[in-house]
Amino acid sequence: MTPDSFFRSTSFRLLAWYAAVFGASVAILFFIVYWIALAALDEQLSDSVERETDVLVELYRGGRLDRVARAIELRMVDLRPPRRYYLLLDAQGERVAGNLPPMEPTEGEVVLPVSFLFPDRGAKAVDPADAYPVLAQGRRLENGEFLLVGENRYRAVKARDAIFWALAWGIAITVLLAAGGGAALGAGFLRRIEDVNRTTRSIMDGDLSNRVPASGSGDEMDQLAVNLNAMLDRIQVLMESLKRVSDDIAHDLRTPLSRLRHRLEAARLKAGPQGDPVIEQSIAELDAILETFAALLRIAQIESGARRAAFSEVRLEQIVSTVSEAYAPVAEDRSQRLKTVVADVPSIHGDRELLTQMVANLVENPIRHCPAGVEITVGLAEDDGSPILFVADTGPGIPAGEREKVFRRFHRLEASRTTPGSGLGLALVKAIADLHGALVELQDNHPGLRVTVRFPPAATAPHGRISRAQRRAPPDA
Repeated sequence: MTPDSFFRSTSFRLLAWYAAVFGASVAILFFIVYWIALAALDEQLSDSVERETDVLVELYRGGRLDRVARAIELRMVDLRPPRRYYLLLDAQGERVAGNLPPMEPTEGEVVLPVSFLFPDRGAKAVDPADAYPVLAQGRRLENGEFLLVGENRYRAVKARDAIFWALAWGIAITVLLAAGGGAALGAGFLRRIEDVNRTTRSIMDGDLSNRVPASGSGDEMDQLAVNLNAMLDRIQVLMESLKRVSDDIAHDLRTPLSRLRHRLEAARLKAGPQGDPVIEQSIAELDAILETFAALLRIAQIESGARRAAFSEVRLEQIVSTVSEAYAPVAEDRSQRLKTVVADVPSIHGDRELLTQMVANLVENPIRHCPAGVEITVGLAEDDGSPILFVADTGPGIPAGEREKVFRRFHRLEASRTTPGSGLGLALVKAIADLHGALVELQDNHPGLRVTVRFPPAATAPHGRISRAQRRAPPDA
């Protein structure tokens, strides 16, 4: 291919458009990130000054001006940047402590220029770390004294510069890599194979609207594209039919059930303080039906992969601590002990709401089904870079032959089904784990049951399923 024909080719035009659009997108993203970062840095600086002011005001309670002065003197010993600045004036306006020159008391937030900080040096700082304006906050104290606390913008400016250069270099490198990658994949057979791969990846992520493009040449690759598109059309029709059925069920059954529940609530109010046991039981049964309905629709939504678009960085420690705090009183009311063992594990890429639901289901399951006196342990561990969530109890456990079956919808160990529940709790856990590429295992806790959820390492998250080599049971915590 001659240079002239290359520049007139579709591959070159696609490469040029790709580089231009990608570069513009990254540039827009740069300005958005830069603007948000500056706002966050300013807010962080303001919060830091406000917290320091609150601490000194708290020391002053009861008119203890000497305590505030001593605290200021101790703080001024630290000469590391960013610099802190203080000014404490008595009721007559005389400086008691601080490293700022006296000024007219001004309450609220104020910005002090460098010329105010060093009036005797011609607005020139000896140390470069001091050559920044100061964001300060003034407070009038109880007996007429005045306190001013400030911090210079050294840290904010340095962070801003670092972000600017990092993103600028990122744009340059990204555009170069995009151009090189586009040139390498922009021609011939490899480009058409990449079209197929890109479409199949999109389908696996839950987007059924993408189709494999055809060049119109009628060759084998076009025949493959036609067959794949016909198959995808059929799958999309089936999925849309299933979705319509779910929507119809939600509209035609859940809405009348909700109206029926409201009518029963009204009847219960009319029945007076004594109430009607039949009405109470009917409301409880309707609540169970609506809860089952919601769980089924939620499982269907998770299995469709639609929630993967909302993935973000999630700290499992925060979720485990929150759920444990919420369920500790419930376990205590049932004479059970809920213990938390949280290790520092890598963050994962996932849906915070769904992961919280998964942990809540795993903790609620032993609380509901185990007798009084059992100990329930929920915690986190790490194995070869894989975060591991585990919930263990000392209850009766689950027979080995039933452990795979409990992940089925509506499966109950209790044939009589006298215990409240729908049999969807562990099915929902399994759906959430599969969405995050995690492996759920049920093991004997000697005595009781141990449920472990092994998440993939950060290098393979969030899309891939975990490999066979990763399917090892975690060490006991």
